[in-house]
Amino acid sequence: MMSTLTRRALLELSSGALGAAFLGGTAPGALADGPAAAAGSTKLYTVFMPTAPSGDDTNITPMTNEEIVLRLRRECSGVEFVVRDLTRGASLSQLLNEAKDLKRLQYDGVLLCGWPRDYDLLRTGLPTIDVAVVNDFQNIPYPLFQQNRVVGAFLDPWRFCADPNISERMFRDLVDKIKLINSLRRMKSEHILTVTDSQYVNVIYGDVLKNPPPRYNEMMVGAIAEVFGTRVTKISSKEVTADKEIQDLWYGESKEANEIAQRWIRNAQKMTYTIESEVVRSAKLYLAMKMLMKKYQATAITFHIRTLVKDPRPDELVYPALGTSEFQLENTVGKCQSHLNILLSEMLLQYAYRRPSMLGDYSVDTYNNVSCVQHCEGPWNPWGDERRVPYILTDHRERRIRGRRTTGVGAASWVLYPAGERVTMWQIEVLNKELLLHTGTTVHMLAGPVKFRDHLWEMM
Repeated sequence: MMSTLTRRALLELSSGALGAAFLGGTAPGALADGPAAAAGSTKLYTVFMPTAPSGDDTNITPMTNEEIVLRLRRECSGVEFVVRDLTRGASLSQLLNEAKDLKRLQYDGVLLCGWPRDYDLLRTGLPTIDVAVVNDFQNIPYPLFQQNRVVGAFLDPWRFCADPNISERMFRDLVDKIKLINSLRRMKSEHILTVTDSQYVNVIYGDVLKNPPPRYNEMMVGAIAEVFGTRVTKISSKEVTADKEIQDLWYGESKEANEIAQRWIRNAQKMTYTIESEVVRSAKLYLAMKMLMKKYQATAITFHIRTLVKDPRPDELVYPALGTSEFQLENTVGKCQSHLNILLSEMLLQYAYRRPSMLGDYSVDTYNNVSCVQHCEGPWNPWGDERRVPYILTDHRERRIRGRRTTGVGAASWVLYPAGERVTMWQIEVLNKELLLHTGTTVHMLAGPVKFRDHLWEMM
């Protein structure tokens, strides 16, 4: 679950590699800067245009540009707004000259408030937010948005809206889009570790023949680097099972793993179909994933193998489901299958809004008008804050042991999300630079109106 975004807002902001960085100095027409931004902050070239009505048309006093910038700085942590104001001495020719060099000067995005007097301000090649002011001119040909990675937003500095909540929604939407640019900048310093025995760096689903084009791995890793600037490293079970620290963890006694497992059990509504030792094994796998991230200096991980030991017996398989939920409590992205498009999707929006996501197998029941997303994992903190949803500890669907409540059944959680919550399902397709997007509202399996019998709930 996350803030509602339009398809175009997310797609166009996420379709290109960006430069990172700093720029100092004050130019004519610049508003006074706030506190110095930390090294590595997102730099946003911010331009204010004159808007209607003018001061001699009305006695109404609008929210000033200084007030807008001050609030944006408060709301957008890690973003440095470098401001140019055409109402305070800046010239359009100066802006157009600067705009030519924004990439070279390592800006991360552009924020234009009011109708641009020259469309070249929309053609910098950087993610651009064009903010229309309510009741001002909006003379921008739509193809400019499509072709130049520009998204729109609104502000109501004159307070024309009768409902102040509408004006506030405009501002919140602008903040959300700025946070996406901030997230895109962070993606350039991220490093994904994908752990899979597949020959492909990205585990492909849907096509059972798994017949990607030649040089698929190079294409996928190259596209991720081009679009997001994110590095990818692939290892297999060979590297995991050869790691002495991980082997000592698996075969030895781990106080830390026991403490984590006891917390998971204590916070669960109940434990059914699995046993305590399986939860401890899951905690050991979580710690092993952290070890691998530290060893390879990764910031995100996807763990597709089901073992920490070489040639495992069926009762030695282990699953990362509980570990991925624990990672989300830490605002770290860790997933249990090497689907890089899904991993990138979650990274982009969790970094922007601190709201974690659920990897899921997707099905549609048109007769009940329900989309079903199910998997062995999901966030226990779907709002990204201190609130938690209840969960039940259970066994794992992929277990090779057909009994229950015995060694080898694995551990996972049924996460009991509340009904009536707005939810967005999305997936970036990095090779095609496309976004799949679907929105809906959660329903409860066992509360009215009941859609299915309770044995479906148990089998999920």
